[in-house]
Amino acid sequence: MKMFLISSTTAVALAVVAYFILTSIGMDTASVMSGSSVRL
Repeated sequence: MKMFLISSTTAVALAVVAYFILTSIGMDTASVMSGSSVRL
């Protein structure tokens, strides 16, 4: 039971970290695309 709790908690933590990384990358690419379109 303890191993199940540890593994589930780790999976949730990894999902949250991956979500924040993806959103930060998406925000960066969106700002770059808007910047390039403004230059064009």
